Amino acid sequence: MLHQLTEILQLPESCLISTKLTKAFFKRNFDLSVAERKLVDDFSTVIQMDIVASLKTANCNIPNYSDDQMQFLEVLVIAVQTCEPDFDKNKLKIAEFIQKYIPYPIILCVYCDTWFFINTCDKRINRNETNKRTIEKSYYTENISRNRPREKQKAFLESLAFAGMNKQNLKTIFEDFTNRIIALQTAELTGIFVVRKNENSKQNVQCLENIARLQSEILTLQNQAKKETQLNIQVKLNAAIQERRIEIKKLEKILTS
Repeated sequence: MLHQLTEILQLPESCLISTKLTKAFFKRNFDLSVAERKLVDDFSTVIQMDIVASLKTANCNIPNYSDDQMQFLEVLVIAVQTCEPDFDKNKLKIAEFIQKYIPYPIILCVYCDTWFFINTCDKRINRNETNKRTIEKSYYTENISRNRPREKQKAFLESLAFAGMNKQNLKTIFEDFTNRIIALQTAELTGIFVVRKNENSKQNVQCLENIARLQSEILTLQNQAKKETQLNIQVKLNAAIQERRIEIKKLEKILTS
């Protein structure tokens, strides 16, 4: 997967470092919880961790970015291997663990023999401990087949090539990776993979979250309607369901505009 990932990203040779990230590093430097120690110690959960690449001014000539909330002095590409049978169970735990303890902006790939997914996070400087970061939001792709990605996934992977990224500074290039994850999420509803500007991508995230919330509300209302015996209440529940379906249609229209 490491070779496959470098082929996808097409980063300059000067950025590739291929350094092992050891379990001892986390145990030695951080106060891990019992659950986190168990996660790290389970060989079937965390088989291998690698820092695949490091993007910084010195090796890719992209300027740093820093303000009172964010700091982009180096962007890391990290890959973590887990076992196939529990891939869906392990992937989010691994992503949360890595993103929590490594304060840099990270393009993270969690993979097994068959599948992989890519994750990024919005991290803010912790006001109380400036050497730490607070995760505000996480972005995840769906599972992508290592051998037979779907058409929209192929378009997503092709869009990750370094040459096509916004290299104004390390913040913009990192945001470009996140925008492509959002575009893939959006494509699941629209059927079309389109990379949008950062502000439009953030709007799409809000639309996707609202659609997910409305779909959950519809499911709850449908279950209530099935159990309801009074006709007038059934009518009200069905009307509420229809209102939410209309709202979803409006949000889907925004995603395709």
